[in-house]
Amino acid sequence: MSDRPNDAKRTKVLWLTSSYPRNEDDSASIFLRYLAEALVKQNVDLLILAPDHSEVQPFRQPPGLVCRHFRYFFPRRLQQLAYGSGILPNLRAAPWLYLQVPFFILSMFVSAAWILLSQRPSLIHAHWIFPQGTVAVLLGKLFRIPTIITAHGGDAFALKGKLMGAVKRWTIKNCNSWTSNTKATSVAFGADLPKPHVIPMGVDYMRFASGNREALIGQLTPEKLILLFVGRLVEKKGVADLLEAYALLPDTLLAKTELWIIGDGNQAGRLKTMATERRINHQVVFYGKQPNNRLPDYYAAADIFVAPSIIDKVGDTEGQGVIFLEALASGLPIIATDVGGIAEIIEHEKYGLLVKAHNARALAEAIEILIINDTLRITLGKNGKIFARAYDWKFIASELSLLYLSISNPSEFKS
Repeated sequence: MSDRPNDAKRTKVLWLTSSYPRNEDDSASIFLRYLAEALVKQNVDLLILAPDHSEVQPFRQPPGLVCRHFRYFFPRRLQQLAYGSGILPNLRAAPWLYLQVPFFILSMFVSAAWILLSQRPSLIHAHWIFPQGTVAVLLGKLFRIPTIITAHGGDAFALKGKLMGAVKRWTIKNCNSWTSNTKATSVAFGADLPKPHVIPMGVDYMRFASGNREALIGQLTPEKLILLFVGRLVEKKGVADLLEAYALLPDTLLAKTELWIIGDGNQAGRLKTMATERRINHQVVFYGKQPNNRLPDYYAAADIFVAPSIIDKVGDTEGQGVIFLEALASGLPIIATDVGGIAEIIEHEKYGLLVKAHNARALAEAIEILIINDTLRITLGKNGKIFARAYDWKFIASELSLLYLSISNPSEFKS
């Protein structure tokens, strides 16, 4: 007897992705790992194909889930296109990595083709429109297998230009179905496209709702409020604006607070220098990248979550922002900006405060309001915690598994 749950009528799906946790503690696209683990509990078997990297260390997967990695450059240590700050920031930081792009796409195509031949999945699900989605559509046509593509945001708001726009639109028009994490993400692709299924990414609600503040008691300063940011330290996350705003607070409020920044990326050095130049370095703690299993405790220790995302130089911004769901589930009031799909998650003055992007003064005023107004801070946090329940992974996975079934076996789905 197989040890996989619910063996009867399971749907076998090949995932193509440019990012997936490389080891047990890695947080790279951790939302995909949570989604995958929720899906295998709902009559889905997953074969995940992700890029190789020097930090890949196989870890135990639940029954029904297999993760494989494709090598695209030699020696292995030079495979630097994916992971880290993300493909687009990596390319901007090191233009020589453009040399790896054709090898990346070709290796993904060949590796996926082999899986299709040997494993015979029922459908392909590609995360991000390009290059995974384009590769999936080509393979789907070649092997006559249905394809689903999910847009997460960066593929919608970045990758501009006539040629890339045409490739993305061709990809969407030629897949069997596509999903978008928010309406804002889908609209960014333009009109005259098939209507997407809006299926947001989710959150492990109980995990983040039960973080342990006491686990970080040694890092807490009595009588100080903790402002928290979690995310990659890249331009679109707006951490530079956060530091500017924090430095604008009156000295009395600076003395009552600390700003914790969790994450790493290509702007880390610049942001640390900026904190020193603004003379707030004694109130700002850079924790770097933290194991994902510790994040609930950091959220539990915080009082306010601040993530002032922006539209960066190439037009990229937040499609949804899973970090907001983590903060909501943790009971934190949120200060964010009205860009991308954020406003579809954070309702102003109900779950948090929304301010205009690139406005340090407005951001500072919002921070000051939540520091001073205890009642508002607590109310927003309670409202958000209730709201976040609907985004638990079991609900998101259920919706996606039904989509899989409707496409891979429409006659059974209708029955």
